[in-house]
Amino acid sequence: MRKKRVQKSGVILLVLAMIATMLAACSSNKENGKASESSTVQGGETATAKQQTDSKEKTVKFSYVRPVWGAATYTKGGAYEKEMFKQANAEIDVQIIPVTEYDQKIMTIIASGDIPDVFWAAGPTDKKFKDMQDQGAFLKINEYLDKYPAIKEAVPQSVWDTLTDDKGNIYFIPNVSNPLIPIFMYYRQDIFENLGIPEPKTVKELEDALVKIKQSDSKMIPLTGQDTIWGLGALSTSFGFTQFGWGPATGEDKDNPNTIVPFYLAKGMKEYYFYLKKLRSNGLLDKEFLMAKNWDHAKQKFTSGQAAVLGINWGYGPEIYSTLKKTHPEAKIGILPPLEGPDGAMGGMRPFGAWDRGMYINAKMDDPDGFFRFLNWTLTEGSDFRRYGIEGKTYEVVDGKKMPLADDRTEADYKIGQIEPLKFLQPMSEALDWDTIEATYEGSGVGEAFADAKAKFKEYNAVQYPDYRNYTIFSPLEVEQGAQLYTDYLQSVIDGAIINDKVTEKEWDAAIDKYLKAGGQKIVDEVNELQKNKSKPKY
Repeated sequence: MRKKRVQKSGVILLVLAMIATMLAACSSNKENGKASESSTVQGGETATAKQQTDSKEKTVKFSYVRPVWGAATYTKGGAYEKEMFKQANAEIDVQIIPVTEYDQKIMTIIASGDIPDVFWAAGPTDKKFKDMQDQGAFLKINEYLDKYPAIKEAVPQSVWDTLTDDKGNIYFIPNVSNPLIPIFMYYRQDIFENLGIPEPKTVKELEDALVKIKQSDSKMIPLTGQDTIWGLGALSTSFGFTQFGWGPATGEDKDNPNTIVPFYLAKGMKEYYFYLKKLRSNGLLDKEFLMAKNWDHAKQKFTSGQAAVLGINWGYGPEIYSTLKKTHPEAKIGILPPLEGPDGAMGGMRPFGAWDRGMYINAKMDDPDGFFRFLNWTLTEGSDFRRYGIEGKTYEVVDGKKMPLADDRTEADYKIGQIEPLKFLQPMSEALDWDTIEATYEGSGVGEAFADAKAKFKEYNAVQYPDYRNYTIFSPLEVEQGAQLYTDYLQSVIDGAIINDKVTEKEWDAAIDKYLKAGGQKIVDEVNELQKNKSKPKY
């Protein structure tokens, strides 16, 4: 018990220290901040043409920290970066952190007191950032949104409403994204056909197919994927629950449940994890699943001909088709349809939130208007550069259409690893642009695969397993002890269920029982009491 109290006290002290550090730096700039704020908007109107022309003469300079989902290979001073800085009249000191390490490292950076001007964070749905926001550590951005309408219009009003605090203030720029991101299961159609395996329609039929593949070629990996959601997320929906989210409790109405529960309390979650455990034990699931440090190991195995079925975010489709086309020209790729699960649940899509992280601006930033001027540029005059880059380097024009070049067709300075760190805000209106997606397939030399990808998208979207939780509503006990309770009672069992042979279903049940008795049930009760609207989100 003493150890737990010490850990909890340490977390509280760390957050308080971070707030104090940021506020100390902010207080000395309070008058400057007021002056800057008062000059931002005149008479409640957007900036005059003269103001914007005068502003453009001044080079925008700021520091920027963000996560990257791709390879962390960014190096400063590349050709793409130089061209962007030239066109935008900006100098940005970029620091990247792999997304798997980001949440921990950004807190360390904040605690050091050397706070970047602009940095990515979870936003006010994370209590520690909400506390810092309420204490004045971050810039209030309402006036800038009014001055630069393109920024405000990039985000749906419903999202701005969610991010507006009880005083009417907004501090956070969300990284809006299309919530409809299907996880596809690509398969080697040629291998299935050669073995006389029909396209699976159920989880059981998929397992039977994997067995045949294993028997026919012991060196072939039957099934691979990055993880349980971004890799095999399509399979998780076939077990009828919302992976990494809250959904209806067992027996509740799916559209208007009275009680919602976190994914680890869902019956389907346990069944899904132990199903994957069985596949792995029988040599049907990649032995490196959940263990490989290289995040894209599964994709590499499939595109190099080492795996027969790959679960992955559908956005990698053009790259997967084009790469396999080069390594194995004879290969044919299919996309599995949503699969019916063991209990009859129909597979589909697990929609994500309308935003994934976003940006805070340090309240002591020297030139906040400069940053918003730059961000406005990326959405107006610089929109084509943001979307397509440089002709001949990141895209080509075919029949009058801009065709993005596949990463394997670009020079080192123009690969995704050099471009992703310099991304900021994509308008929601571009989040699901079929013309752009088709152009990406065509630009990768696999335009013939687009029609099937679009058709499968619609099939997966027909059945949704969304997150029913409103994360701007906090359970008091969850804020105080939630992370520690999960760590103490559930983490080792959940993390080890698939890859640790010693973790059994009995141990899983015992861990859940202990968690609920230690406070987990109270967290569930508080969430359900405080969140009045628990109806199924519509996307």
